[in-house]
Amino acid sequence: MKIALPYNTQLGEYQTNVVKGGIEKFCHQIVNTFDVEIINIDNNDPIKENVRKTKEFAKDINADIIITNWIHASFIGAKIVDSEIPIMFVNHGCSGLLSTLNSMIRLNNNYHSVYMVGKWQHDFYKRMAKRVNAENKFLIEGYINSGCVEGEKPKLLPMEYDVCTIGRCVPLDKRPFLLKEWLKDWDYNSLVMTNTPEEELNIKYMNKNLHWDGVLWDLKHTDVMSNLSKSKYYFSTMNVETFGITALEALSHGVPIILRSNDGTHASTDLCADESYYNTTANNIELKNVLDSPYNFDRKEIQDATWEKHSYKNWKKSFSNAIDKTVEKFKNRNLSAFIT
Repeated sequence: MKIALPYNTQLGEYQTNVVKGGIEKFCHQIVNTFDVEIINIDNNDPIKENVRKTKEFAKDINADIIITNWIHASFIGAKIVDSEIPIMFVNHGCSGLLSTLNSMIRLNNNYHSVYMVGKWQHDFYKRMAKRVNAENKFLIEGYINSGCVEGEKPKLLPMEYDVCTIGRCVPLDKRPFLLKEWLKDWDYNSLVMTNTPEEELNIKYMNKNLHWDGVLWDLKHTDVMSNLSKSKYYFSTMNVETFGITALEALSHGVPIILRSNDGTHASTDLCADESYYNTTANNIELKNVLDSPYNFDRKEIQDATWEKHSYKNWKKSFSNAIDKTVEKFKNRNLSAFIT
């Protein structure tokens, strides 16, 4: 099965040895598993031109399917739905824009497929569809995990940190220094692992937070994972998440997770093989209460259960089934239209 994979160059063109974010990591997983050809798409270019490039590329390589992972119009907008090759859209985000909802409905109406990465995200869009009386039009084919665990199971290392967090140095969603802000009045050994940003807004955020101790910048992924394994807890600073790659990485290292949530719900709770592996906190006092509670976790149990639930084998099977289902749905579109 030949896959055409449009790649958003917002964080740079696709590179085999560079991963800058969750969707980029997901694309690497696809490339390393299936027969894939990449086409780099600059989202700043005209939509019409990007769509033309994608369609021609898919046709030139004799692709059986186009798999896209971004919500921008160049990837799922009105101009691409007439593609003669089936499109499988894996939605990784929670966009409040009505245009995103309409794009997913339009894809489905043209016998392409829409997948979510979790139930929390799906519920978000169902509520949105209900508000505009479109709940009967908004349909998805199912769920595909944004990540999995593979390779050699990491060793459990002695704990050095009370809590850590991982995230890009951005103030609007990741907010990695929220961990430091919430714990500033108490003497916890907390660790923030982040990057040196390039955008002006993010640089300002960095400069405001250079005074904190316990911050590591621009580590290799292996070093990030090593430090993560040395932490008692992992804290997710994002209260709106659709999956949670770093939360999964924490669990795969036997580290229980603390999830920032205003209402007690969070997408990353579904990652846990057992509900005892996570806590939710809405403020600094609740975070302190978790950190001060007795630590009764069996880290080996958390790790083993996570590796079983999120194995590469399970992910590959799920993704392969989604590809087959998408191709079959599109192939039978004329029959479906006739029956309808």
